[in-house]
Formats: sequence, C-alpha cells, structure tokens
Amino acid sequence: MNMDMLSRVFDIIQRTGGMEQIGQLMMIVYGVLCVFGLLNCILGYRILRFWMMIFGFIIGAGAGFGVTYMSGVQDKMVIAGAMAGLGIVLAVVSFLIYRAGIFVLGFGIGITLSIYLIHPTSSFSFFLCILIGVGLGILAMRYAKGVIIVGTSILGGVLAGLSIAKIAGLAQFPYGVGMAAGIAILGMLIQFAINKDRY
Repeated sequence: MNMDMLSRVFDIIQRTGGMEQIGQLMMIVYGVLCVFGLLNCILGYRILRFWMMIFGFIIGAGAGFGVTYMSGVQDKMVIAGAMAGLGIVLAVVSFLIYRAGIFVLGFGIGITLSIYLIHPTSSFSFFLCILIGVGLGILAMRYAKGVIIVGTSILGGVLAGLSIAKIAGLAQFPYGVGMAAGIAILGMLIQFAINKDRY
C-alpha cells in the first residue's frame, strides 16, 4: 500500500467536502493498516495459506481488470464480475495447490514492495515491478520458509511503521521509515524463532 497515494486520495476527498469526518476516517484506516501490518509481520508464515488466498484474490482481481480494460469493456458490472471471478478462482487455486500458492504469495509480496519503492510511472517501470514479483515468486518456490518470513516481515513492517507515523503526525522519513525497518527486523527475529521447527 502506497501511503503517499492514500494520503492524496484523502486530501482530494477532504477538498471536495465529500466527508465531514475525514480526519477520523484517516485514523481508522491507518489503524487497520497498522494492525494488518503487525499481524503480517509477526504471523506471516504461521498463517501462510490465508495470505496465499488474499494475494491470490488481489492478483486475480487485478488480472480481471487488466483483461477487461485491454478488451475495451465499458460495462462496470462486467468488469466487476471479471475481477471477482478471476480473484476467487486464483484464491481457491492458491489455497488448494501449495506450490502455486507459494508462487502467488511471493509474487504478491514482490510486486507490492517494488511498486512502493519504485513508484512506477511508465510501462517499463511497471514491467520491472512485475519482473521483481515473478523473481520473488520463483525464489519463494525454492526457499519458501526464508523468503516468506523475510517478505511478510518487510511488507508488514512497512505497513505498520508508516501507519504509526501517519497516526502520530510524524514525517515518513526518517520516523516512518525508521519504525518500518525496526518493526520488520523484529518481525523477522520473532518469525524465525517461533517457526524454527516448521517446514
């Protein structure tokens, strides 16, 4: 999740007067992201199949949107149906087929982190993010435990650290980035400790 993008969305809503309680809504959203990030950071490997399904659905929905967009479909119901259908299919496949789920999870973590770090603004940069996702997906299939623990810890740390910075009114750099790094490292240590005998 790109915190800058989320902030810009809230700013637009606030300027248009669409929501009177925008400040409270922002705190709720960042609070949810913080909790989600901490769970991902500390329990990412323990609830592996859950994350497989989540990333499977998100990637499938994204693929559904891409297919309908490139096909020139304008009907919103058709687009929503394609997104939901492909999302559910990939979520089920990710849950039932372990290796496919591992690849999807690695790909999801890789493309999410690369989009946040690279901020793609062109077809080439977005393609680069996809390549990073594919690379991490392949790596996850070979070194599942280590890649999933490190990946979920980093992703969770980024979500939690930057959300805490937003809630506390601190700058993303250095406070948010520093907290993200600290939480990610702590999450890795905890996950490697509690999953020592899980293979």
